[in-house]
Amino acid sequence: MTNVKRTISFAAALALTAGITACSSDNSQSVTTKEEITTVTTEATEPKVLDEEDAKTVEEIDMGEEQTEDVGTVKWLSFWDLNPANGKPKSVELELFETKYGGKIEYIPTTYETRYSDLSVQVLGGTSPDLFPAADLDTFPGKAISGMFDPFDDYLDFNTDEWTVGAKQLSDMHMLGGKHYVSVVSTDAGCVMIYNKKVMEENGFTDPAELVEEGKWDWNTFKDMCMEFSDPDNGKYGFDGWWFEINFILTTGKPAISVENGEIKSNLMSAEMERAQNFMLDLYRNNIPLPKEEFSWVEQPQRVSEGLTLFYPCGIWALYETDLSNFGEQGDVMFVPMPKDPDADAYYLPSGVDAYALCKAAPNPEGAAAFMRCKLAAVRDEGGQAIAEKQYREDYGWDDDMIDMWHKTKDLTNEHPVIDFYAGTSADVYTLVHEPIKAASYRGEDWSANREAVNDAVVSLLDELNAEIKEKF
Repeated sequence: MTNVKRTISFAAALALTAGITACSSDNSQSVTTKEEITTVTTEATEPKVLDEEDAKTVEEIDMGEEQTEDVGTVKWLSFWDLNPANGKPKSVELELFETKYGGKIEYIPTTYETRYSDLSVQVLGGTSPDLFPAADLDTFPGKAISGMFDPFDDYLDFNTDEWTVGAKQLSDMHMLGGKHYVSVVSTDAGCVMIYNKKVMEENGFTDPAELVEEGKWDWNTFKDMCMEFSDPDNGKYGFDGWWFEINFILTTGKPAISVENGEIKSNLMSAEMERAQNFMLDLYRNNIPLPKEEFSWVEQPQRVSEGLTLFYPCGIWALYETDLSNFGEQGDVMFVPMPKDPDADAYYLPSGVDAYALCKAAPNPEGAAAFMRCKLAAVRDEGGQAIAEKQYREDYGWDDDMIDMWHKTKDLTNEHPVIDFYAGTSADVYTLVHEPIKAASYRGEDWSANREAVNDAVVSLLDELNAEIKEKF
């Protein structure tokens, strides 16, 4: 399973439930050749009809403006569908889009590997789609600089109260020349620490959820629990998962690569990066991370339910895309946000995003903007969120404690959301930055040596991109 699919999955609760399910069950694909792009249209399927109470809830959602009767069809190029799979419910925003605006979503399938080449072929061929997924944070700033996307500002007002605080902050980070090239419509936990409550109790640990409520969940309490639990001779380790390192760094409030006022900046030499890397090096030296090489570099979520791994840091997608039994019986599975950096001035958290880019020369930008408004309305409306909660309980086995923590984590993330742009800057920057970030935790390598080896090259690449930004925007 690809990183991008996972990142999309945790982005916006109800918004993505239908899309991911459709993606996982869809067998269509697009094929790019030198001469042409061939897309396959998925067969129409019948979604589950909303029950009478939920339909009435959606009908009563105030869009805050007079709706256009028919905004037409919005073409969506992606490797997952915004339309629901057979037998699955429509998302609240899709129901709003169809009933309030008379709109439709036409799914143009692609694959993760070919999505950008397919987009390029369509844009250059004069058959641009309208919307493209930006949740994996690899569309900006590089693809905007290269001219694959247009700004939303002629069609969306980013200064209205439609936006939550976190979505507004992150949308504003995706600006070049004073224009928004990505619409972030909601935030969610970019990474959570999944655990088993029974295992915590059996080991005499305070439930991390209680530590969150008491304001005591931080790097130190996390480390103390892992130190006490880990016992390599008996195959017990503090944590597993592929998504720990960069998300841990983001709790400092300082990403590896940031975009500030339309300028790309490297933070590889920052004190925050060094503090986080040294902490992870200490974890490695104390045999706390699961040694991935001993497990063929395959993550082992089931070890949480077996009481052999204490924490599984991952996107919240893991709790509604996979079997909860990986982590334990229903009622025992729980999660908390990433621990707070005790030296930071606020509780910064890695943010997942439900985010979209407007394709260059999109044929229906007004329709795309209308769909964005529907997504914003679904997020801010309490009734819409209640429908999401019901689906989490009925479809994914969540209990009240998980629902409460989901809200708590979303609220904390919205206050101080942090994202990293190294994946979206350029392929060369990604290559230079990605491996050194993991080296302390994976191999016990010293951060200061690794950053010295790559920083000058990263800064040089960013200087070139910043010069291009000044020239084009």
